[in-house]
Amino acid sequence: MTRWFVFQVCVSALFALSLITAVHAAEPFYQGKTLRVIVASAAGGGSDIVARLMMRHLPRHIAGNPTIIVENMPGAAEIIGVNYVHNIAKPDGLTALFGTGVPIIQLLELSGIEFDITKMPIVGGSSESVAAFIRTDKTGVKSVRDLVNPKGPIVIGGSGYGSIKDVSMLAAMNLLGVRNPAYVTGYGGAGPIRLAYERAEVNFAQETAVGIARSVLPWVREGWTSVLYQVGFLDGKGNIVKDPVWKQLSIDAPAIGEAYRAIHGKDPVGPAWEAEKALVGGYSLTRLMAFSPKAPAARVMELRQAGNIAASILKAPREAVNILKKLASP
Repeated sequence: MTRWFVFQVCVSALFALSLITAVHAAEPFYQGKTLRVIVASAAGGGSDIVARLMMRHLPRHIAGNPTIIVENMPGAAEIIGVNYVHNIAKPDGLTALFGTGVPIIQLLELSGIEFDITKMPIVGGSSESVAAFIRTDKTGVKSVRDLVNPKGPIVIGGSGYGSIKDVSMLAAMNLLGVRNPAYVTGYGGAGPIRLAYERAEVNFAQETAVGIARSVLPWVREGWTSVLYQVGFLDGKGNIVKDPVWKQLSIDAPAIGEAYRAIHGKDPVGPAWEAEKALVGGYSLTRLMAFSPKAPAARVMELRQAGNIAASILKAPREAVNILKKLASP
C-alpha cells in the first residue's frame, strides 16, 4: 500500500510537471545541463521525500534529459530557500524552488520575506492533505474528543515560527479549544520532528500521507500513536472536503470541521474558522515547483490553476489573517 501510494503521488505530480517545455531548436536547451532543485525544508521531511521521488523521474519528461540535483536549503519557515531562488539564483531556468505552503508564508507577512510568490512562474505542484497524530501513551488521547481533556500535556513539535506546519497545528488547537498546549519548534522539518516524537520530546505532530504511510502507521499498529484528524482540501465552492487517500490507507480520520462538531456539537463559524480554511487552501497547493520571476518564459509554463489558488489564499479575510499572524509569532 505504501509503495502504491508513493507511486500514485509521483505520477500525479509528474503529470503537472510534464507541462514544462523546451525551446524548439536543433539541440534542446536542457541537453547536457544540470537543473538544481532547491528544497526549502530539511532532509527527511515530506517535501524532501516527494521532491527526490519526483526528480528521479522528471528528466525523461524534459527535452534534453538534463541531470537534476536536489539541494536542501531549510531555515526561517522556508523563507531562506524561497528568497534564494527568487533573488539570488541566476534566473536562467537552471535553478528551481520546491516549497511547501509558500502562499501561506507570504500571507503571514513574516519577517525576512523578500519574495512575491504571485510573480514566480509555477511549473507544477501537488495537493497533499495532512493528518495530525499524537502519542496516546503520553496523553491518553485516542480521538479528537479526548483533545480537550488529555491526561498529560500536549506538546506540539514544529519546524519553525511561521511555517505552515506549525501555524496549521496551532490554528487547529485554537479552533478546537485545546487549552494551553506546549509548543516546541525549530526542528526544521518533518524528519527531525519525527525523531523528536520517537524520543518523546514532543507528542503531537502532523504530516502528509507520504510521511504517515511510511513512518507513522507502524506506530499506530503498535498502539502507542493515534491519528486524530485530517486537514482536508477546499473544493471549488470553498468548502472543506475529505481527502480520499486516508481511506485508501485505512485511516478513518475526520476532517477538521467534523472534528470541531465531534467536540462542540455544532458547526464552526467565525474568524478562527476562516483562518483554518485559509490554511486548508494552503494545503490545496501543498508542494509547488517554481522559478524566479526573471526566468525566461521559454523555460517555464505557468500552471494557471495553481497560480489562481495562490492568489485566492492571499485574499483571506483580515480577521483570519490576524489570527494566523498571532499564532505564527514567537
